[in-house]
Amino acid sequence: MYPFIRSANAFLFSKFRPKLQLTETHISRFICWPWDIDMWGELNNGRALSLFDIGRYGLLARQGSVLEFYLKHKMSFTVAGLSVRYRRRMRPFRLFEMKTRVIFWDDKFLYLEQVINLPDGQCAAHSLCRKAVIENRKIIQPAVAIERTFGLVPEQNTCPEWVKNWIDAEATRPWPPDLR
Repeated sequence: MYPFIRSANAFLFSKFRPKLQLTETHISRFICWPWDIDMWGELNNGRALSLFDIGRYGLLARQGSVLEFYLKHKMSFTVAGLSVRYRRRMRPFRLFEMKTRVIFWDDKFLYLEQVINLPDGQCAAHSLCRKAVIENRKIIQPAVAIERTFGLVPEQNTCPEWVKNWIDAEATRPWPPDLR
């Protein structure tokens, strides 16, 4: 079941925290509950993806009014690609924090980095998420959305090499996939 309470919490309580600028980092804190685990007794990878969603909700809520963004500008986001690297097991009742930030944008997509850290500082998981900004059912340039939302013309940003490598690798994947 989708974690609706956690999602509502991200939107509601993040609003009372200090506002964040476009590239600042949002920190979410979670507990791995028994209903989050798989048959191996660790955080289910599907639930981890849902928690990454919730981390992005918190970031969006702290960057501005989500309702204004959606209703006034008629904009929304959709995931257009995601890569996750899992390195540490997340056991039940374990506390962890997730850091979420926008690290790059190009003509088509925003790229967000998310890191799940355990209390001892070890990185348990790391994700790179490519998001498209949608306005009136069409993809728009992130720079246009940034200008409308933040009222500023975004400076050209630098793509980290590892993100560029991921973008280049994704460009070589056949689409649609050939399943013969």
